[in-house]
Amino acid sequence: MHVAIRDFTILWIGYKEVITGVKDLGLKSFELAVEKDLKPAPYKDMGETVSIGFDVSTEKKRRELTRRLESENVEICALLVSQDFAKEDVKAEIKWVVDACKAASSLGVSAVRIDCPRHKPGVTMEEYAKLTAKCIREILEITKDLDVPLAMENHGVIGNNREFIQEVLNTVKSERMGLTIDTGNFYWYGYPLDEVYDIIESFAPYAKHTHLKNLKFSEERQKVMRKPGEDWPKSAATLYEGDVDHKRLINILRKAGYDRDITVEDESLGPFPLERRVEIIRKDIEYLKRFV
Repeated sequence: MHVAIRDFTILWIGYKEVITGVKDLGLKSFELAVEKDLKPAPYKDMGETVSIGFDVSTEKKRRELTRRLESENVEICALLVSQDFAKEDVKAEIKWVVDACKAASSLGVSAVRIDCPRHKPGVTMEEYAKLTAKCIREILEITKDLDVPLAMENHGVIGNNREFIQEVLNTVKSERMGLTIDTGNFYWYGYPLDEVYDIIESFAPYAKHTHLKNLKFSEERQKVMRKPGEDWPKSAATLYEGDVDHKRLINILRKAGYDRDITVEDESLGPFPLERRVEIIRKDIEYLKRFV
């Protein structure tokens, strides 16, 4: 395993350029978000807008980026796609993922992180699972000549439901279909802390990529099922101070045979000034390096 970091996180803590930030933090790997045309575009997260600044839309641009990464001794651990299969123009969402898979293959990137459908009233969990599996199967068929796995993140109200995730995995049944396991999102969804460990252990064999974040609740709230997003973002915590024991989770992943990135996505940084954000991320990284 190796510690990596999200490109957004690097820019959120004040670095002007991703690769420079990766190296200054003592890392060699980062996750790259890509938009629908695979060109640089504003990226919004945590109430902030940043510009990632990488163009991977053509083979020429990918070769240029590959040469730069090699010269800097840095690599991309995953491409991040924020598609939504519940949108009316689902073909455009499918194409986005397909294009990302082609880019990942050219760049030598080992996974494409995909999202779950956004929640809409009146749609059942079973319908979402059926739709998601159908779209993923289509993507896998189109990209069957590419050795690039899809890594669906447990993300949002739908995507953190363990029954939804299991149904999608059971329906798709492909070695190229796996998960981006986010260590904080199941807890954000409301599962009690002890259950979070059980859920991640059950899905660890499917892990292709990770996001690491943490939250903090009172001892009483840790033990009960809560509503999704309770007290968010006040409940956000640093990786080293939150309730979730990342040493335990990393050992769970290791026991399941996972040997890829451990990607930092600390979402507790908003209330802090830039200089404190950098300090916190450095402490997150040093904390994780003790376990990988």
